[in-house]
Amino acid sequence: MIFRRSILAEIVQNAAMTAFGLLAVALTVLVVRLVGEAAMGDIPADLVWTFLGLSTIGQLPMVLVLGGFAGVLLTIQRLARDSEWVVWRASGMARWRFYDPLMAFALPLAAGVLWLTLWVSPWAERQKAELEASAAARDETQSVAPGVFRESGDGRRVFFVTPGKDGTQQVFARLQREGRTTVVLAADAELFQREGAQWVRLRDGRRYDEGDAPLAFRVERFAWQELRLRASSSEVPKFKMKAAPLAQLLLAPGRVERAELARRLGLPLAAVLLVLMALPLGEAGPRTSKGYALVLAVLIFVAYTNFISVSYGWIARGRLGFWEGLALPHAMALLAWIGLMRWRSRRG
Repeated sequence: MIFRRSILAEIVQNAAMTAFGLLAVALTVLVVRLVGEAAMGDIPADLVWTFLGLSTIGQLPMVLVLGGFAGVLLTIQRLARDSEWVVWRASGMARWRFYDPLMAFALPLAAGVLWLTLWVSPWAERQKAELEASAAARDETQSVAPGVFRESGDGRRVFFVTPGKDGTQQVFARLQREGRTTVVLAADAELFQREGAQWVRLRDGRRYDEGDAPLAFRVERFAWQELRLRASSSEVPKFKMKAAPLAQLLLAPGRVERAELARRLGLPLAAVLLVLMALPLGEAGPRTSKGYALVLAVLIFVAYTNFISVSYGWIARGRLGFWEGLALPHAMALLAWIGLMRWRSRRG
């Protein structure tokens, strides 16, 4: 049918453009944050783009939901602005018939968001956790950048590298052992593994060991010296709840697991209900200002998504059961849609 195909094609086009715009903004924010973390040594520089890709996957469900909502809203507003809405209605097209192309768009969108929230996003979170664990297990000196102080995870070692004019790099290290401070200056350093531990070999330097008296240091010159950094870590990476696989959420009886499952199911349901609400929000006369509809749509989206988060917290704290917490925000959205439809029906 021409009516269905034309509207559906326009919705998909508007939704895709909106989603790409939102994704570009999200990527810009992520790049700035990750580059800053890499500059400070919090994450390895060679993993920045991997972290960017995995973090982008986590942003996709919300981007798709908002993009779909905006795509339908913009399409309906365009139909009203160009008087196509009036023409279709005058030709005998009932208001409910407009939901045919809308649902043809909303149901596949919700299915895609469901796939992302249940399987893909948790997988991406697990990959990030494993990368963070492997990065933390690296020698802390591997992430030292020239001109930046880098502190070890336990706070007992600080490294600083100063680039020399001839291309060499001078190494500064402050070590804290048994309440005493040791400062080491060396012209060069080499990293290596020995007996499952991480070591650094310093060459051509001086060592200052704190003595018993205040401001008393023992100075020692050395041609080379080896320092043990720490034993290799074999700990299993700890996953956050949003990285938990679906099977764990279904089999675990805990409230936190049930709350996480409700959160993952909430966005696909919100995708459908927001598309439903976009029709009465976008429907208006050609001379009616579109600003109020856009403001109202933004308020509805923010309130709706925040209410899903609130209900998630209520389930986790035991104030609501799983089914009550899952249904409450969507029941409120359904009532809001019914109210908007009745209001539009009274206005003709």
